[in-house]
Amino acid sequence: MRRLKNIWRLLTSKFLLVCFLLLIQIALLPTFIILASLYSQAIFWAALALLLALNLILAVYIVNTGMNAAYKIAWILTILLLPPMGCIAFLLLRRRPTPRKTLQKLQGDFEAASCLYTREGAPLPPSFDGCDDFSRQCATYITRHSRLPATDCTAYEYFDIGEKYAKRLIEELKKAKKYIFLEYFIIREGHFWGTVLEILLEKRKQGVDVRVIYDDIGSMFKVPGNYAEILEKQGIPCICFNRFRPVLDTAQNNRTHRKIAVIDGRVAFTGGINLSDEYTNETHPLGHWKDTGILVRGRAVQNFTAMFLQFWALKADEPDYHKYVSDAPQGDLPCLAFCDSPLDDEHNLCEDLYLRIIYNAKKSVYIYTPYLIPDGEMKRALLTAARSGVDVRIVIPEIPDKKYVFAVTKAFYSELVGEGIKIYRYTPGFIHAKSIVGDGKYCVLGTSNIDFRSFYLHFECDMMFFDERVSGEVEKDFLATCEKSALVTPDQIKTSLPQLIYRSLLRIFAPLM
Repeated sequence: MRRLKNIWRLLTSKFLLVCFLLLIQIALLPTFIILASLYSQAIFWAALALLLALNLILAVYIVNTGMNAAYKIAWILTILLLPPMGCIAFLLLRRRPTPRKTLQKLQGDFEAASCLYTREGAPLPPSFDGCDDFSRQCATYITRHSRLPATDCTAYEYFDIGEKYAKRLIEELKKAKKYIFLEYFIIREGHFWGTVLEILLEKRKQGVDVRVIYDDIGSMFKVPGNYAEILEKQGIPCICFNRFRPVLDTAQNNRTHRKIAVIDGRVAFTGGINLSDEYTNETHPLGHWKDTGILVRGRAVQNFTAMFLQFWALKADEPDYHKYVSDAPQGDLPCLAFCDSPLDDEHNLCEDLYLRIIYNAKKSVYIYTPYLIPDGEMKRALLTAARSGVDVRIVIPEIPDKKYVFAVTKAFYSELVGEGIKIYRYTPGFIHAKSIVGDGKYCVLGTSNIDFRSFYLHFECDMMFFDERVSGEVEKDFLATCEKSALVTPDQIKTSLPQLIYRSLLRIFAPLM
């Protein structure tokens, strides 16, 4: 009965209508060429010649762009092998310097809230005085390109499982006195979100400022299509981010994959955990769900407030952003809390920090990721580290949530295993955690996967720590997870010629998936 209900919901959904309209757009040019050929052979050959010339021009154009090399290869092959569909796809889906009008407030500096950001050339805070050169270089890079200040926390809690995250989030929500800001990729109706929503409605009655942002595609089929309007009627201001539209446009890929909870400016949560029951193992669609998150207190919370409010400006500007400036004392845990945006002029902040950690590592690099689809730079960094004697380990799922993505993951890790990188498959189920820890001293954790979508297309948020206390906890959790996982051996990646060709093709077209 539930399956029939889901099928009916799909058939009557906006999603199906939008997909139908997108298919019509894709078919327009081929249909025109076919009709032209029926009317006149001369028109047909002229159209075909024009199309071939366009293919060549686009291929030359792509070669000379500054885009990632893997993207170049994937697009060039698509254009040359699939005319006219490849041309149409590139012209409509290429990354554009000017984003969709509704997202333009997310490009560049958020001037209205300049008090929450850092001035150009501002010195690092005193908490970084005792840090090494590597830490200070990372901090300078992030503050320069994200404008979010290098900061610190007075306390933190690392969560090695979604259940612990959910419990602490609910406890902190109940303490809210001033405001609650929630932004998640996925909201799904169920026990976890139901419990959170009940608290939000009660806090709203108490006069607490409650706001919610969720992603349209991320939450599609998990909540009603008009869920933002439903929450608004219940008294909770809400944004359904970047609604899915019947237009072929790369902006469809610009999802908010961030997970942010800010409570009264005193505490913030982030990590891989969404507001859905599988993240807390109340449901088990993919076996045991392993995820991680972190709670921070202190001045770092202001950065998450700034991230949220910039998105909220898509709905309405605040009259006074100064009230969100942190009055917390300086903490003893220097850190970076930053947003990675697809609109930031080709600066891929999280990937760049991953690369810095890998190249800086002397002993070990440990990575959690549900999807392992590295670009050329990331793959080269991992291989260079492993060939230099660094212990490189990566934990991925045993049970995938997206089989085609997992096929691409296997295509990539088969090459890495052959070079001495240790790949572990989390045999209890699915791993959704996203983190890297180098030498037990530096770590990044948050919402970014090692794939093209996270690094190039999505809005993400992450934290970097330069302290052995936090990094040590992440490393300890990682090594414990390895004990529960199966090491992929070279014998297991041996493959037949057809499989080798299939995996090679997957690696080529991975950037477009």
